[in-house]
Amino acid sequence: MTPHVLLMPLPARGHVTPALAVAAELVKRGKRVTFATVKDYADEVTETGATALVYESELATHEIPAAFTVDYMAREPLRCIEEAIRATRILEAELAGDFPDVVVYDVATFPTGRALARKHGRPSIQLFPVFASNEEFSFGAAQAEELAEPFPVDHPAFAEFFVKVSEFIAEHELGIGAEELLVGCDESNIVFLPRRFQLEVDKFDDRHTFVGPCRLPAKDEVTWRREGDGPLALISLGTTFNHNADFFRDCARAFTGLPWEVVITLGDKVDPAELGELPPNVRAHRFVPHAPVLAEADVFVCHAGVGSMMEALDLGVPLVLVPPEVTEHRLNAKRAVELGLGRMLAPADATPDALRDAVLSVAADPAVRTAVTGIRADFAAAGGPVKAAEVIEASLTRAAAL
Repeated sequence: MTPHVLLMPLPARGHVTPALAVAAELVKRGKRVTFATVKDYADEVTETGATALVYESELATHEIPAAFTVDYMAREPLRCIEEAIRATRILEAELAGDFPDVVVYDVATFPTGRALARKHGRPSIQLFPVFASNEEFSFGAAQAEELAEPFPVDHPAFAEFFVKVSEFIAEHELGIGAEELLVGCDESNIVFLPRRFQLEVDKFDDRHTFVGPCRLPAKDEVTWRREGDGPLALISLGTTFNHNADFFRDCARAFTGLPWEVVITLGDKVDPAELGELPPNVRAHRFVPHAPVLAEADVFVCHAGVGSMMEALDLGVPLVLVPPEVTEHRLNAKRAVELGLGRMLAPADATPDALRDAVLSVAADPAVRTAVTGIRADFAAAGGPVKAAEVIEASLTRAAAL
């Protein structure tokens, strides 16, 4: 019988993208893959050869603030378990009579993944599209340390969270305590980062396989072409924090009169017309595939989303990072700077002059180029979706031997 894999990343772009590449590799290897997601990604899932199991996710669609506060962070675990309560019921009913042989879930869908695996006696694997956690290092705790105020352990959302965790465990008769459900990692984990990028990596053992970034091959259609032969900068704020028209205007002003070609991708929250008249060397688009632009770019200016950063570094492009007031993105940016992969600017400091100086200095710095070349070699050695598929296959083999 064909081995059957359940993939269930959080249905948000940064989580879905690497999982799609893994799904495609598993299908290529003859596995049957069910990919739990929302309707927005269903067509992309189908294109990999996997089967889309479509459900509605409130966690993936709730509004994310431009700045993380103590209250927002304290309520995030509660939102996670409330999502798990809904999603577990839906997915279990949809998979009745055809339950997969291995459950592969991610850092945001872990209660559902662990509950389904335990109830059905299946092995499980956790995916980390962000910094990994274990018993010795918690990415959540690292984010809490980035907050401007002390994290209140007596926040009322925590009490509600643990009540719902207990109810969730009882509903599915898991026979475990809250600590076991909420442990930081699984016995097998796949991390979509190179090992060197991981925070406090010396605390991680071989339960975590650092496979590096995983992306599907770029599609053949060409939607962008160069207009000059000078240096090129790509500018993007990703798909979530891209509402800042003033930032894009400042970027355009930063390159006025310079012999640089500049491509700005705005996303769905800012209309190109809002930027007004642009210098002749600057073009703004709602959407352009980043890979073909990055393949020719000299610098990438972005919001420090880990997927965006990994894609650029994988293509050998150094970074100028302007992270929003979001703990995860600040940690991403700080780590990149520690490794010499570019420069970081706080949003308040990202004036046209500062942006221009940062881009020019990064582009001209041989030490940055050396660091980017080094981590790019790490990516190649990490194995990407091929290595991730091998980890999943090893879990299937062990399960079959029992």
